[in-house]
Amino acid sequence: MRALIVANGDITAWERTPPDRLTADLVVAVDGGWLHCQTLGVNADVVIGDFDSLPGMILQQLQGTDTLLIQHPREKDEIDLELALIYALEQGARTMTILGGLGGRFDMTLANVSLLFHPRLQGLPIEFWHQGQKLWLILPPGDEIPGETGDTLSLLPFGGEASGIRTTNLAYPLENERLPLGFSRGLSNLLTANTANVSLESGALLAVLTHGRA
Repeated sequence: MRALIVANGDITAWERTPPDRLTADLVVAVDGGWLHCQTLGVNADVVIGDFDSLPGMILQQLQGTDTLLIQHPREKDEIDLELALIYALEQGARTMTILGGLGGRFDMTLANVSLLFHPRLQGLPIEFWHQGQKLWLILPPGDEIPGETGDTLSLLPFGGEASGIRTTNLAYPLENERLPLGFSRGLSNLLTANTANVSLESGALLAVLTHGRA
């Protein structure tokens, strides 16, 4: 099952998101992300969060509709996006696309990205899309990356050193190499074909794919 998670962050240039990523078996609006759903032209199956960014008038309009409302207290240990991702997982989603999860407060953006390491979510195909850029986590043994020749691919170690990295179809190849945390070597590589491959033996890589040369 594919889930589309629409958060309350920046959806500037959302139309650069591949159309197939906007279709899903389950659409979850994260609090004020429901308003973004109206912009995207998608119907939310559920709205989840503490509802601090969704106007009360909208909540009243949603009550009694087919949209499920799941309200959590404002004082809680989880951010709304985490609650939404776990909800989608429990409904059977195994592939998730997140829009509106980046931009705005920097601390919130970092917290959202760190959810890729959540013990219940790690290893699932979860993608952030932001202004036409795709962000996701690559874990051992690696990943095949579809794109276009000339696209920009950055591979950043996340949470510690990544090692045993091998790549194919990149302008600056890596051959059984390591990317230590705190160094920027993996930034701004280029695809030399429409598909690249990245493998690694240990660690994790935060991958960012940008259409064209960044």
